[in-house]
Amino acid sequence: MSRSILVVGTGAAGLTVAEELRRLGYDDALTLVGGEDHPPYDRPPLSKRFLKGEAGPEQLWLAGPDALERLDASEYRGRRAVAADLAARVVTLDDGTALPYTDLVVATGVAPRTLPGTAGLPGAVTLKTVEDAATLAGRLRPGQRLVVVGGGFLGTETAWTALSLGCEVTLVTPASTVLPGLGPHVGALAGERLTAAGATVLTGATVEKIHRGGRLPRDEGLEVLLDNGTRLTAGTVLTAIGSAPDVDWLTRTELDLSDGVRCDAVGRAAPGVHACGDVAAWYHPRSGRHLRLEHRMHAGDQARVVAADLLGQRRDLEWVPYFWTDQGPHKIAVHGLITPEAEYEPHEADPEDDRFTGVYRTDGRVCAVLGWNAPRQVLRLRRELLTTPGPTEALPPAAPKPA
Repeated sequence: MSRSILVVGTGAAGLTVAEELRRLGYDDALTLVGGEDHPPYDRPPLSKRFLKGEAGPEQLWLAGPDALERLDASEYRGRRAVAADLAARVVTLDDGTALPYTDLVVATGVAPRTLPGTAGLPGAVTLKTVEDAATLAGRLRPGQRLVVVGGGFLGTETAWTALSLGCEVTLVTPASTVLPGLGPHVGALAGERLTAAGATVLTGATVEKIHRGGRLPRDEGLEVLLDNGTRLTAGTVLTAIGSAPDVDWLTRTELDLSDGVRCDAVGRAAPGVHACGDVAAWYHPRSGRHLRLEHRMHAGDQARVVAADLLGQRRDLEWVPYFWTDQGPHKIAVHGLITPEAEYEPHEADPEDDRFTGVYRTDGRVCAVLGWNAPRQVLRLRRELLTTPGPTEALPPAAPKPA
């Protein structure tokens, strides 16, 4: 009996599933549905190289027209799934097209969260797609006032880029530091560097309202009101307050959508349904809980596990995810899982070269390692993370904190 595998979502996860299926020898029907009307592309450079004008859309493609043609897949570009009938094994698209399948892969990713009242407000933007990035790039010019709402990776990366383009940047975050997911020590240091580069960083502050300022100049037409009474004026406001899993089209199914699509340890969500990438919460055997991670490299790792499972091959996910962030001239790389309760401790430091490494421990066990401008050093720590077992795992003694 022939099979028909339908992949909904053509970002890094969805494309990798398709590529890996073909590489492993799958030669039956393959269908790809993507909400954007162009080839799949890499999103991390949008906040950096693309905004700076150092890379155009084609330089971000994950697969060009020739590579997509070699996949021998039916493509539905610029189409979104709006419903799924898991019993009948049919997905319906926004133009009414009904796509039958034997196996469904959900890889629809996430959608940016927005602030109330900002929809359609000129100058109030989010950054998810290449079209979003093109809009923002057209507004980032010398002297432009940019307010970034959100102190995570996207917000801080964009703030650094805007500074390099001559913009006046204010970043607002309710957390006590930027990059709160890296802990107070690294977050505070990242905020200090961003401030030293010329940004105004307002921590512990929440945006109450963004509206048009009637008496403001045309290029400073937005007013941002904070909960402490501060009023900021800007020509552009970027909202970067996180994302929500793109699962609205699955709400009438029996899938567990409590945090994205909940899956087992190889991406199975239901009979005939797998999920991977930012939208998927996979079971983590070691911690005994489900985890949903929005990391580019992790999406590809999950996708390869899903493709193998679809073809009856066992491949376990290596639960040492890796991500990085470019904070202006500073590259931060993390291997492992930083839990909310993890405690950070410095490991090695070279203040002259602005380089250090650190480890994160949960209940005394190393759960993650970090490198600040230290790619080779952090890889050595990663090997320790992979080879030292259980709750007694340890690393060499910590070094003094970096200056």
